[in-house]
Amino acid sequence: MSFSSKIRRKKKELKRKRNIGIVVAIFSVVLLIFFILFSLLVFVAFAAYDLPKLKKKDLLGRNAQTSKIYDSQGNLITNLYVEQNRVEVPLSQISKYVQDAVITVEDKRFYQHQGVDWKAIARAFFADVEEGKIVEGGSTLTQQCIKNTLITPKKTFKRKVREAVLAYQVEKKMSKKQILQGYLNTIYFGQSSYGVETAAETFFGKNSADLNIAEAALLAGVIRSPNDYSPYMHPDAALKRRNWVIKQMLKSKKITKQQAEEALATPLQVKAIEAKPILAPYFVDYVKQQILEDKKFGSTYSQRAAYLFQGGLRIYTTIDPRLQSLAEQAAWGILNQPGDPEVSLVAIEPQTGYIKAMVGGRDYQTQKFNLAVQGLRQPGSSFKPFVLATAIEQGIPVSKSYNSNPGVLKVPGGHWKVNNAEGHGAGMMSLRSATIHSVNAVFARLILDVKPENVVETAKKLGITSPLNPFPAIALGGLSKGVSALEMASAYSSFANQGFHTPPIAITKVTDAKGKVIEENQPKSESAISPVTAYMVTEILSDVIRFGTGRAANIGRPSAGKTGTTENFGDAWFAGYTPNLSTAVWVGYPDKRLPLRNVHGIRVYGGTFPARIWRAFMSSALSGTPAQDFTKPTSGMVSVRICQDTGLLATKYCPNTRYQMFPKGASPRRYCPIHTAPETIEVPNVVGLSAISAVKQLTDLGFQVSQELTPNDTIPSGQVVSQSPEEHSQAPKGSTVVITIATPSAKTGEIEVPDLTGKSESEALSLLRNLGLVGSVIYQPTSDASQAGKVVSQQPGPLSKVAAGSVIEIEIGKI
Repeated sequence: MSFSSKIRRKKKELKRKRNIGIVVAIFSVVLLIFFILFSLLVFVAFAAYDLPKLKKKDLLGRNAQTSKIYDSQGNLITNLYVEQNRVEVPLSQISKYVQDAVITVEDKRFYQHQGVDWKAIARAFFADVEEGKIVEGGSTLTQQCIKNTLITPKKTFKRKVREAVLAYQVEKKMSKKQILQGYLNTIYFGQSSYGVETAAETFFGKNSADLNIAEAALLAGVIRSPNDYSPYMHPDAALKRRNWVIKQMLKSKKITKQQAEEALATPLQVKAIEAKPILAPYFVDYVKQQILEDKKFGSTYSQRAAYLFQGGLRIYTTIDPRLQSLAEQAAWGILNQPGDPEVSLVAIEPQTGYIKAMVGGRDYQTQKFNLAVQGLRQPGSSFKPFVLATAIEQGIPVSKSYNSNPGVLKVPGGHWKVNNAEGHGAGMMSLRSATIHSVNAVFARLILDVKPENVVETAKKLGITSPLNPFPAIALGGLSKGVSALEMASAYSSFANQGFHTPPIAITKVTDAKGKVIEENQPKSESAISPVTAYMVTEILSDVIRFGTGRAANIGRPSAGKTGTTENFGDAWFAGYTPNLSTAVWVGYPDKRLPLRNVHGIRVYGGTFPARIWRAFMSSALSGTPAQDFTKPTSGMVSVRICQDTGLLATKYCPNTRYQMFPKGASPRRYCPIHTAPETIEVPNVVGLSAISAVKQLTDLGFQVSQELTPNDTIPSGQVVSQSPEEHSQAPKGSTVVITIATPSAKTGEIEVPDLTGKSESEALSLLRNLGLVGSVIYQPTSDASQAGKVVSQQPGPLSKVAAGSVIEIEIGKI
């Protein structure tokens, strides 16, 4: 075979192989395309297999319904129209300019596509790729309407597939005008306005039918981003966006050049938003947040928000309008000057956990942050009752004494310097007294005995939900993040509820628009501490109000509470309760935490403005409610008479005593060592002595002397006739001995008192006795030696007329 033949054969073989490769490649591509299309069809079928067949009402009849919030009496607090306010109108009552503007900027091919605009999707894709970010959307008005009414707005590929399938269904069932009408009645324009009719009223104070080109362009421009293009918050961006829409309308030949120029020259003008005050706005916000966090109302936040603001819910709450009004009056009636600090206040019904009043700040319109719930602040000494409760639970008697002096304590990892608010201590002091007078040094030493981790556990059981680190400083309210007024009112309510904690409840029931109950909250109480411990804490906190740091909170009925002040005066608290209402009050500056060193001319402690606000609120809140004692435990306690000065068992000589309840086995075991039987001495016999000698002998022994006169002509005048107690009997030192002195019987009627000034004691007494009068001696210290032993004053004065036997007080100078 020739060389040329071999070459031809080889070329032929290569060509055959190349053709086979091309066929295989084409077949592979076709197979891949088929596989992709098949997979896509399968996915589409899977994504859309459970979609229902739509009817017109599914799109036109699923718009948002106003939700309503009610107070504890069943009265309407507010419609949630501030979040979603809608009035539906037919397309014939919507300005043609609005229709054209919306179609121009949101869906130019609205009248050409069949629900999904593939050209727009492709254009948006390449525009986004070119910009490196999302700058255009490919959704049609039909798809947007479906997203707003029928399916979740969450961006997933499956959702987009379902959206596209539904869009085709809608286009087959409904006309373009019906779809456009549904869209314009559904879309959100910002400022709590849903639907074009409400937006026209909100922005311009007119019906949508009367909107001009500039106004229509503004509304159409807002749709893409109601916040970024808001004429209220971002007027420059809103004007720029409006003008862009006008130019697009001209480009699309929806308006003439002259109309465009006139519209572009129109200033940006919108109606001022008028805030309508509602009852307890911070509480309403708290209620809304409860719904938004509860998965009963949707698995995602967006679903829950849609249900709350579009679902026509009926929300029944615990707020008491009378108590809410009184709480606000108490707070702002007392702190009523410009620049005054803020107040947060929460009142809770202990047995149910129902929140009856909530003050979250001074002005909701300017400050949306809820200080009563979101404001976590250091509680200071108002945290001490949780330490006290822990100690009682561990069997530590409240009569146990600790060193109350400031000092440096050894703690894990170092040393802890502890000071008292007064700067000094008072030696050994009982837990009871230390709580009443809020002595830091005692509680610092106590927490080292009971252990910080146990205090954390107690506080959480009682109702504190904020994070707590088990450090010794929590004994004095030094927390990692702080606590809210809601937490403190809830925790203190556990003391009022005999140791049982009932979590706070703001919502009692929620129904849907048809009345079906979605949620119903019943009070659920759990034991936090024993009833005995709760009562013991209450007894002591009652004394805080009676004669401790909380005296300014006294409301004249059984109540208990505790003050709290942080070290830098940045926070001041009073938390307290009666058997039927627990209230916590915080006072401070929310932003800079400025020290409260000069408010209305005083330095603010928990016992000042917080206690006064608490008293003002509780007094009026409980007005008309019979006073009620705290419930004593039926077992586990004993009643013991104690000395109020020492907290120990009282003796019969203690001047100030009271009966106090103690857990069995935890009452004081020692008697008061201060008030004991007084020293007794033998009474001498002074009968037959002169009055002067008798008085001197008795006073030298430590007795007090009282003189009486008796007419007697047989015994020398001025001589002691009798005495009481009798001679040789035992009498307490310092007690009074009564001596009866003989006086002539002729002395009757009125007697003129002589001038005794400058006379010696014996002369003065003799002169008075001879006149039928009784001299009562008082020794008055003097630095003038010439007056020693002499009368320096008398009562009644000279020349006064008195009856026979009257007592004349004479002061004798004594060095």
